[in-house]
Amino acid sequence: LNTRQGAKTPIEVSAEILKALKLRAEETLGGDLVGAVITVPAYFDDAQRQATKDAARLAGLNVLRLLNEPTAAGLAYGLQEKPDDTRFLIYDLGGGTFDVSVLDYFDGVVQVSASAGDNHLGGEDFVNVLRQCFLKKCTTLTSSESDKLAQNSELWQVLETAKRKLGEEMQAEIRFHYGDTVHTAVISREEFQEAATPLMGRLRQPLERALRDAKLHPSQIDGIILVGGATRMPMIRHSIAQLFRRIPLVSVNPDEAIARGAAVQ
Repeated sequence: LNTRQGAKTPIEVSAEILKALKLRAEETLGGDLVGAVITVPAYFDDAQRQATKDAARLAGLNVLRLLNEPTAAGLAYGLQEKPDDTRFLIYDLGGGTFDVSVLDYFDGVVQVSASAGDNHLGGEDFVNVLRQCFLKKCTTLTSSESDKLAQNSELWQVLETAKRKLGEEMQAEIRFHYGDTVHTAVISREEFQEAATPLMGRLRQPLERALRDAKLHPSQIDGIILVGGATRMPMIRHSIAQLFRRIPLVSVNPDEAIARGAAVQ
């Protein structure tokens, strides 16, 4: 992030985000905020955790605790109230990253026993697949126009809406006004899922690795928690249900599960 004073450090950028969030919360709650529980990815090392604390301090916050994101998701679903030897799998698919963690609960302690993921895979990749489907089916676009639309933010928003619609309906009509023409294409859920097959394979690998590292069979997992908006896609839920032979837990809004767990903490 560049300013007139020069480039800001990652810590300073993080502090700006936290400060903005702090101000919005104070406006909503009608009072001052001082303390904070902050969630971080399970793979964060000591330096990254310290940098998070430093950013919070710059934002005027006292960090009461740093909490692993998968642990927070487990708390949102009451893992701390379960019997000993309960194991949850946290399946976290956000906009740009994918993380899967195995949580063990024993003697009042929630512990991350294994984690794996892909820092370059998320919901945006599925939107990109939908973009490729649209450009392939939209015969009214020239090849040069298709190239120019590769990073068009307005088309991206239309495709994101279509992706969500395909989560509820069997097909979606994509309409996009470009130049002097309204370009349209109808894409079915089946076409979308077939085009996304390579991404589903990439999602499977970290999942199997986490189970292998935890030395667990899918049948030994007591519950699967979905986190992140991209987990709303039917193909994701169907894939998990097939592997674990059970329906994943979705009673908590996947966009809010980690924040709710932090609130429990």
